[in-house]
Amino acid sequence: MDFTADEYARRDADRLREVLAGPPVTWVFLGDSITQGVHHTRGRRGYVEHFAERVRGELGRRSDAVINSGVSGTTTDDLLPEFHWRAGRFAPDVVFVMFGTNDQTAGPDGIRGFRYRLDQIVQRSRDVGAMVVLQTPPPVEADGDRSPELAESYAQAVRQVGDDLGVLVVDHAAAWSAAAERSGAATAPDGWLDDAFHPSARGHHELALTLFSGLGIADASSEVCSLVIDESVGASA
Repeated sequence: MDFTADEYARRDADRLREVLAGPPVTWVFLGDSITQGVHHTRGRRGYVEHFAERVRGELGRRSDAVINSGVSGTTTDDLLPEFHWRAGRFAPDVVFVMFGTNDQTAGPDGIRGFRYRLDQIVQRSRDVGAMVVLQTPPPVEADGDRSPELAESYAQAVRQVGDDLGVLVVDHAAAWSAAAERSGAATAPDGWLDDAFHPSARGHHELALTLFSGLGIADASSEVCSLVIDESVGASA
């Protein structure tokens, strides 16, 4: 059965409420090194791990499966031929998609292809029975082929695919930009990035908080949501 974008949006909002109140489900996260959470967290939790603790620990959904299929250095182009291995074989109920940080190295001319591939990822996820949550990647500082302007263009492409297909979009880019403006920073508040484009442990916690808010599971009184990242703890501690 074909749905309009608005019908998909309403259906997925209903499904998400049902998922959070129903029997065990499988959550799959797709993305690059930001999703994989390697190195730049300095041994602390990445945002997917915060999500798992919030859902499986604090919300009592102990039998849920949270699968991190993020692979460092990858793009949407890398994902498509690997979609079954990284997502489909797990029969996911919900698929989270965060790409763009590496895709943007294709420059402005790569945006059209990026949007097409995001569309395909959404459709393939729906074909295996999953609802989809798109996530804009956080902003970047100028670094080689990456730039703040390109990052925003690719984030806007994610938003547009979400609008066109009726997919929930968790807008980390907008949340980080607003926080940067409030703090007087150019790209992100101090300590949110570990280098020009990888979130630090603090940044990953901020990603998790924005994700929780987008899913309606934020709670300032929870230990995960109220966690204060101790920046003095590093990989050599």
